Amino acid sequence: MESAEKLTSLRLALKKERAYAFLVPCSDSFQNEYRAAPDERLAWLTKFDGSSGLGIITLEKAAVFVDGRYTLQVKNQIDSTLFEGLSIDQRDAWAAANIPANAVVLYDPWLFNFTELKTWQTRANEAHFELKPTPVNLVDSIWSDRPKAQTKPAFLHDIKQAGLSFIQKRDGLTSLLKQKKADALLIGNSESLNWLLNIRGFDLEFTPIANMYGLFYKNGTMDVFADLSKITQQIKDSLVSDVTFHDLTTCEAFVTNKIVKKNVIFDTAKTPVALISFLHQGNNTLIPLTDPCLPLRMIKNAVELRGFRHSHRRDGVALVNFLAWLSEEAPKGQLTEIDAANYLENCRKEQKSFHSLSFPTIAGFAANGAIVHYRATAETNARIEHGLLLVDSGAQYLDGTTDVTRTIAIGKPTAEQCDRFTRVLKGHIAVAQAIFPPNTSGTQLDTLARQFLWQAGLDYNHGTGHGVGSFLNVHEGLYGIISKSIYRTILEPGMVVSNEPGYYKTGEYGIRIESLVAVVEISPANADKAAKLGFETLTLAPIDRKLIKKKLLTHDEIDWLNSYHAHVYTHLSPYLNEHVKVWLAEATKAL
Repeated sequence: MESAEKLTSLRLALKKERAYAFLVPCSDSFQNEYRAAPDERLAWLTKFDGSSGLGIITLEKAAVFVDGRYTLQVKNQIDSTLFEGLSIDQRDAWAAANIPANAVVLYDPWLFNFTELKTWQTRANEAHFELKPTPVNLVDSIWSDRPKAQTKPAFLHDIKQAGLSFIQKRDGLTSLLKQKKADALLIGNSESLNWLLNIRGFDLEFTPIANMYGLFYKNGTMDVFADLSKITQQIKDSLVSDVTFHDLTTCEAFVTNKIVKKNVIFDTAKTPVALISFLHQGNNTLIPLTDPCLPLRMIKNAVELRGFRHSHRRDGVALVNFLAWLSEEAPKGQLTEIDAANYLENCRKEQKSFHSLSFPTIAGFAANGAIVHYRATAETNARIEHGLLLVDSGAQYLDGTTDVTRTIAIGKPTAEQCDRFTRVLKGHIAVAQAIFPPNTSGTQLDTLARQFLWQAGLDYNHGTGHGVGSFLNVHEGLYGIISKSIYRTILEPGMVVSNEPGYYKTGEYGIRIESLVAVVEISPANADKAAKLGFETLTLAPIDRKLIKKKLLTHDEIDWLNSYHAHVYTHLSPYLNEHVKVWLAEATKAL
């Protein structure tokens, strides 16, 4: 069906339910950032395929709301005669203006978490409409050719890469339950469960997890609800009698019948409303608390950090092989964005322990590079000629996750492009060199990256850095370098975050320089001085020297860049053929 026909069918379904509007979020029943094909409801309905967004479909109007990363993309993808593409900041005003009093607004309780629903209930009360759950998702009811879920089994994440066993990880949770006087912890986040149990899977294309829910009890045992066809005997044997697996379809009956009058911890932002409603039926006392697995998994242990370093070396080899190839092929004017993305993916596939990409590769040439989360399609696929190519890419390796952006000049860049690039580079270096005391949050460091753009009256509309999982989601929540975030999580040694300032000139070009960095402790020179924290840059990839306006850099910044490039060459050159090694020697030559 075309978008118009889909909208017509959805509105007929709304009328059948005697409702006025339906909410279509970018989420699945496990609150994952990236979704499997059967859960791409908003993309199927509207053609907007970003990782975050919300559709509001009424009997008369329809709109898609997105954050700053997608404001250009949404307008390029949706049919503007059918949908309005708006900023998320306009959502409340739009809803108030377009949903009449006493109207019924339906939502799927599996696709909204407690926090989101509470906010929507407040909106409903203020605008006097009725918010009502529906047992059948209305998009699913009209999606006749909806894809099937994948069937590959889950697998164990080896202790040699995980660093800690389930038994070791659960100690922190049992202590927490004792402290909170709780009987159980409901874990609605699949990433946390996969981390806790040392399981990985293929349920999502870019995040290597098996979807599941879990109940963790104060005695350290668990009941886990998953697709049993994906839980191998090897997984069961590794967890012995401490973990019992149940089929997902039995979750409601189990929770409502066996979890009764208990004190249960749950995460308001990561638990589907449907699961919470099951707990309410058993007269349980619910204790809201941020997922207690997250503070444990976001601080990588020594084994995980070693894996990050090894995976970034292999990833650097793939990137340099790609960049050397690009330097020869791009000037010919025959390559397209998809050609570049495919070649880079093949370079990564050649590396040991490669599992998958960590997100869809962004290869945006010229104006497409100004779309922050651009993804080339057959309709938008641009030929790479003279201009800037922004390549944001990453991979999942069994021992680590990578995410790197480099901006490459094809031909001679303009003076303006060099100025903007150098200001972005100065911000990148400022973060990379940052030294800060304990109890510092990433929000406090964000301005370091923006200051040189601000001096020219410029800025960028996304965070400077996000947390990164260990062979998990490339975007790990609640910490990073984000000035506008509601989270003020303290940066601690072992955290891995991105450092990615940028600049985007709509309709012309985009610039971003991104490397992953690990938070490390810097030993004081004198015993009487307090310890300090800083960053270790993990990513190994040259920064395009053609785009650098040297006179804008300080001597200290030049020293940092030269040292970084020498580090890249030293660590990657032993794994390159002679031709690529020569290219890298030139690309990392001292400025």
